[in-house]
Amino acid sequence: MIIATAGHVDHGKTTLLQAITGVNADRLPEEKKRGMTIDLGYAYWPQPDGRVLGFIDVPGHEKFLSNMLAGVGGIDHALLVVACDDGVMAQTREHLAILQLTGNPQLTVALTKADRVDDARRDEVREQVQGVLREYGFADAPLFVTVATEGRGIDALRDHLQQLPSRQRASHHRFRLAIDRAFTVKGAGLVVTGTALSGEVNVGDTLWLTGVNKPMRVRGLHAQNQPVEHAHAGQRIRAEHCGPMLKKTALTVATGCYPLSHRSRLSGSLSLCTASSR
Repeated sequence: MIIATAGHVDHGKTTLLQAITGVNADRLPEEKKRGMTIDLGYAYWPQPDGRVLGFIDVPGHEKFLSNMLAGVGGIDHALLVVACDDGVMAQTREHLAILQLTGNPQLTVALTKADRVDDARRDEVREQVQGVLREYGFADAPLFVTVATEGRGIDALRDHLQQLPSRQRASHHRFRLAIDRAFTVKGAGLVVTGTALSGEVNVGDTLWLTGVNKPMRVRGLHAQNQPVEHAHAGQRIRAEHCGPMLKKTALTVATGCYPLSHRSRLSGSLSLCTASSR
């Protein structure tokens, strides 16, 4: 199960995620200094039944929209965060539009900072959010009122997230990994992370890195933050590759690991997100 946050900047996504998982997903010094998520952050929440819920914390600022786009590829569920004092803002709508274009993943809404407003304002924001959800096709999304810094509403939200079903994945299809990070580690070589969209992968397999057109042998795997020999669709995966060092700029344009031949056919559709829908 992979869950991504969504919502406007400074609406409390990272704080809420820490209240749920106990993990602060802001990993960069600049993020901690500025109190604002810039790049994708990650948190993992082990469950009593052995499952591990993986969370992707995405930035809410419009300047870092490309990072948000990288994080929501292949997710099972989205956690939309709306602050009670601000209500629906520009990136609230923009993130909903993006989620709609990704295939309408399941959605849960958390109203945050409820301690900063009175009951009338809280009810007003609830109605505002429900109206916007109807616009984007998420009318049935459950809504929780929270104060993350005090733990209010967190237990109910945690119980809900634990009951969410995972999306059915095509494990028999070719392996595809939507890459959202790529870097090099001394002693490990090239490392890519992302959400597996379909198929399976094993240590020792050879994958094709699109965008740079190079085959890479998998020398190590982590799935849901645990070292493994085998990983499959629906998991957060870190893959260590054996091959030549590549420029990071070449890797950031890669969209996945899967070989294509001249006989391969691709089909898709395009949707226009107009300014009026933001």
